[in-house]
Amino acid sequence: MSFFKNLFGKEKAKEEPFTPTPSQQVSGLEPIVVQAIENLYPNIEDQKNAFDYVLKLKESGRTFRNPKLLLGLLSYSKGNIENLRASSLQNHPHFWIEEIEPIFPKMKDAEEWVKSISKSQA
Repeated sequence: MSFFKNLFGKEKAKEEPFTPTPSQQVSGLEPIVVQAIENLYPNIEDQKNAFDYVLKLKESGRTFRNPKLLLGLLSYSKGNIENLRASSLQNHPHFWIEEIEPIFPKMKDAEEWVKSISKSQA
């Protein structure tokens, strides 16, 4: 039976899992978040500020420990460090539910975004 299933079954293209390759390691941050920051903020000072801000967010609560939400926030900032830090709404749960969560419905979407910004910077 498995012979026929293999013979006539739909062949799904096997995708290789995404493995982030940031150029630096930041203790407390997932490599995919580090890679996103490196590619979104080419200025070293902005990178440092983004790393500090995201680490501070992670320390403040468990919601912010979710890499998908952190990547959503980085995408929302559109590469502008002021957009990342400026919004007073970021402390409001509705901001996260209505603005940030829908950006990447699945982690796979966030991975594709990181791949795309990494390619555009290469």
